This record gives sequence, structure tokens and C-alpha cells, in this order.
Amino acid sequence: MERTVWYELPLNERIRTWLRLEFLFARVAHAAAGHSVWDSRAALEGLLDVFNLLGRSEPRTELLKDLDRHATTLARLGGSRLDPLRAELDAIIAAIHALDTRRIEEVRQGDFLVALRQRNSIPGGTCQFDLPALHHWLQREPEVRFEQIGQWLEPLEALRQGVTLLLRIVRAAAEPADEIAYGGFYQQSLDASAPSQLVRVALPGAVDVFPEISGGRHRFSIRFMRQPNPAQRPFQTDDDVGFALACCVI
Repeated sequence: MERTVWYELPLNERIRTWLRLEFLFARVAHAAAGHSVWDSRAALEGLLDVFNLLGRSEPRTELLKDLDRHATTLARLGGSRLDPLRAELDAIIAAIHALDTRRIEEVRQGDFLVALRQRNSIPGGTCQFDLPALHHWLQREPEVRFEQIGQWLEPLEALRQGVTLLLRIVRAAAEPADEIAYGGFYQQSLDASAPSQLVRVALPGAVDVFPEISGGRHRFSIRFMRQPNPAQRPFQTDDDVGFALACCVI
């Protein structure tokens, strides 16, 4: 089966935050499952990014608002076919309400992670002579490192599940439609009375173009670019490009 590659543009700040958190949680999970010290380093760096992003806003409150809104919409729709999704939403909303924010802060402010965060912004600042405690921890068995990273992540699990479910609902809100970008360019207006959350573009994995998507509340545009050599600047293709488009409104 031919591989499909999705490209996405968030159209508001909240969706932007959820996409970044989704990316960071996936990055940490993938790296933590590795056995090398470099895998563990990557997992720790991703974990620091998660805490940095969470510290810039009140994601718990904003996530609950979005999930509650979708739960209300589903309740109005009725129908037994949606019962599993309603139950999943209710369970995750309850878990986020029960989050132990003090424990999250204790993890974030733990001496080990604070020292790592302070040195991580310096190029090469986490090498062994800068952070002997990190160097010592990295020499432990992979299973020990994996367990410790899991303990740091555990207080955030409800947030991770909430973000995952929310983005699943948003992405499922629109069926992809086939479109053509003539001369490598496509533009579409949006209904401001029913704001779109996310623009999604799908291309076969084998094609040698990629979309640059830009837009806001009223319209968006897509330029399909070629970059045969990553050492050179990309340029817009002159060819017509077929692609799948989904504008997620929910």
C-alpha cells in the first residue's frame, strides 16, 4: 500500500499547543524505549521541552474547556454509536480533573531535572564534566533509565491522553477531499462563523514536493515546493499537484 504523508497547519493557538505536546510526548516515548545513552539523553531533552511548554500557560484548564465542549456536542448528537467515544471523553475529563498538580511541580522542580534544564541551553552543556550526576545516571541499565523516565512522565499521563483524544476528534471532524493545486498553488476561503481548527494536506510519500501552508481565520493558501538538494533553497513547482485536503471544523 502506498504511504500517505500528512502535513498540518493549526489555525489557533490552542491547537498549536496540542500539536506540539503530541509531538513531544511521542518523541519522549520513542527515545525512552531505546537502549543507548543517546536515546535516554533524547528522552530527557524531550521531557524538558514538555515541562517548558506546560509552564508557559495553563494547559490543564484549556484542555478541559476543549474536551468539555466536545462532550457537550456529542451529548446533543445522541445515538448509541457514539457511546464508546462519550465514555472515553468522560473518563479522560475525570482523570484531568483529578490531576495532582503538586506532584507535577515536584517533578519539574526536582534537583536532577533543574540542573539538566539549566545546562541544556548551553551548547554541549550536558557533557560528562558539566553534569557528573547525569553521566552517572546514564551508565545505569537501560531498564532502570526507562523506569525512571516513566516515573517522571506518569503525572502527565492524563494530559497526554487528553491531547491525544482531542486531536483524534478534531482530525476525524472532516473527510479528506481531492483537490488540485494548479501551477503548485492553492487558496481557499474559510467560514469565519464556523472557525476551522486545523488544515490537513495529504500527499503520497513518493512525490517530490511538499506543501507550505499559511493562513488564518478567513483563508489559507498552499504552495507546493520542491527541494532536490537540502543545501539549496526550496522553490515552488510549476506543475499541477493533486492532493487531499481536510479543513477540520468542530
